[in-house]
Amino acid sequence: MDTLQLAAAARCLDRQLAQQAIQGISDAPGGIYLHTAKAHLALIVQRAPLGLWQDPAFHKSDALTTWSSPLNQRFAGFRIQRISVPWADRIVRIDCSRIHISKRVDQISLIAECFGGRGNIALLDEAQHIRWAWRWDSLDGKAAPRFLPGIAYAPPKDSQPFAQPLPTAAWLRRVAPRYRPQHTADQDAMQEAWSLRSDPCASWWRQAVDADNPVTYPLPIFDLGPMQEIPAPEALHFVQPTAHPQPSAQERARTQQWERLHRRIQKMRQDMTRWEDPEVYRTQAFALFALPDAMPSATQLSAPDHTCVTGATLTITVTPGKSLHRQAQWYMQQAQRSQRAQREIATRLQEMERLLQDLTEATGGEQTGPATGSSTAAGPAPVRSANNGKPDVSDFNRTAIEGFTLLWGKNAKENDRLTFRSAKPWDLWFHIQDLGGSHVVLRRENSQTPVPESVRVAAARIALQQSQSRAISGEVDWTEIRHVHRKPNGGPGQVTYRHFQSIRVRRDG
Repeated sequence: MDTLQLAAAARCLDRQLAQQAIQGISDAPGGIYLHTAKAHLALIVQRAPLGLWQDPAFHKSDALTTWSSPLNQRFAGFRIQRISVPWADRIVRIDCSRIHISKRVDQISLIAECFGGRGNIALLDEAQHIRWAWRWDSLDGKAAPRFLPGIAYAPPKDSQPFAQPLPTAAWLRRVAPRYRPQHTADQDAMQEAWSLRSDPCASWWRQAVDADNPVTYPLPIFDLGPMQEIPAPEALHFVQPTAHPQPSAQERARTQQWERLHRRIQKMRQDMTRWEDPEVYRTQAFALFALPDAMPSATQLSAPDHTCVTGATLTITVTPGKSLHRQAQWYMQQAQRSQRAQREIATRLQEMERLLQDLTEATGGEQTGPATGSSTAAGPAPVRSANNGKPDVSDFNRTAIEGFTLLWGKNAKENDRLTFRSAKPWDLWFHIQDLGGSHVVLRRENSQTPVPESVRVAAARIALQQSQSRAISGEVDWTEIRHVHRKPNGGPGQVTYRHFQSIRVRRDG
């Protein structure tokens, strides 16, 4: 609701609920419910549908939260005296009173600032001092206390009284921009139509053209075409916001996983383009070796290309003051680096694309992130929450057996990172007994996930094959990661562990 919708709702509900006793207060999504004998009033300050509503289908719950329970106690015995919008802003005021046997009258007021992302609810005493207050700071946050005992309430600095003489109505500037008339004549007509509303609960209006997205407004909107009347109860009907299902932890992990793989594939492709063809480096090296060894004074020189039958000339970048033959050796080294980099990057890129394809197939063919390049098949996807600073599990060797992911390090540093930075406390850890070797980690979703014996045997066999043992069989210890600790004063990958079991396995083949 914008200011005009909220003011129309307040005037209508004020007429209907005057002198009604408040029978209780309970939680609403982003606000509160006030319960009377006639109606359940939803006062929503923090999320859609924002404003003041009636909920005829409400079923009161006996459960009260830690913040609505004290408010429920404070309103015991009070009756609604007035519901109003005193300022030309989305601020609702509900004045209530209670008469004691001694004829003493207690008065309190409820102030609700319907600001959307940062809504507030405050309880004022007779002197307009705040005695109780709660706020919502974000759309996904919960209500939090804000106690300012004795502080006098004041609306925001730019708020102005709602009732002002025509034609300078302050509320017109608070009307939602999409409803505010663009022309002065239409603005005057809107103010005049508002001043002529004699029945507070007269029919509201709804746009008849766009049935999929109806606009409910207390006055005709001049720029939106023909509109038809609807009764106020229908206009003030509270519609529960659509609950969008939150993704599960596994779905979030898959999405994060997909994004990591996508980023790594992009980086690998950039690395591929960074390296020139190894033959280009070799050609430049051969051309420099063919020249007399000298100290160049320029940054570029021309040399014949002896690999080309046409006798083309090459322009080679060189370093002044460094002998040509030493620079030729550097170009040969670059050729070797380029050849090795392209070979290794191509292998890892193919593996990453297989993992990406497998992850896409696991989600029913739907991509969980932005579009990427081609993918092939096979290979599991790592399941790990995205914690900043932790290593990417795609850095480690990996395989999949019966739906379980197995990871192991290539050296001591990778073993240390895998065990103490990447693995979860409930993952299973395997290592050859009394010898050096790779740490093998078997991923589990949680501590209650059962692991078949065949999978444990396969993990132990990998630990044997990736160890210093050359025997045909060997003993492999296994336990949960939470029982593995770094060895005091030990180097990377050196550990101590307890509560372990052993399993004897044979090598493959």
